[in-house]
Amino acid sequence: MLFGFYMSRRPAIKSARKPPQQSRSKATVSTILDATVRVLDQEGADAATTTRIAEVAGVSVGTLYQYFGNRDSILDALQDREFERATEFMRGALSGTNGGAAQIARGIIEGLLALYAACPALHRLLVVEGLRVTPTDRVQAFDLRMVSAIRAFLASSGLPIRRSNHDVAAFVVYHSVRATMLARLLEAPPGLDDRALVEEVTDLVLSYLVGTSPLA
Repeated sequence: MLFGFYMSRRPAIKSARKPPQQSRSKATVSTILDATVRVLDQEGADAATTTRIAEVAGVSVGTLYQYFGNRDSILDALQDREFERATEFMRGALSGTNGGAAQIARGIIEGLLALYAACPALHRLLVVEGLRVTPTDRVQAFDLRMVSAIRAFLASSGLPIRRSNHDVAAFVVYHSVRATMLARLLEAPPGLDDRALVEEVTDLVLSYLVGTSPLA
């Protein structure tokens, strides 16, 4: 995320039975998470059983169960990892104001698209099942962090932002971009390749925030 596409949530799932403390344990957890992504991308969601994930990770099923109670808890941990990656990217992308509005907007949209493209099968699965495996409050907390970062950028960037209410503008921009990108994971209308998506979403953001667009 991460968006109004989630299925209804079931009771919260503990992300790990044994939180990793030592470097070896953390490495094992990372290996299991990476293996899950590989299985999803190469074999599909139905193949991503705990047995298959353990096999691809090169660990025993017993070792996997030391850290994760079931497949959903692995997905929950992967959701958190994607939250962290997106947060780190946005902090870096919004930390400076070098370049004009079009360059900044396009760079952010291209970066977010790259994050999704790095593990598309995982993100498709999380679009559908995100709130089933991750508590709503954690998803909302991530959304609030992203909106807050955008609001702070709009207030301090010095760009000719034509929206006076930065809280509302940040909310609208964030959820518009995110919803469009997540919908693109589930369906690909004719003519909407990555380049077209970047150009159209950049145009959407610039038209809304500054009233001009390089595509106009």
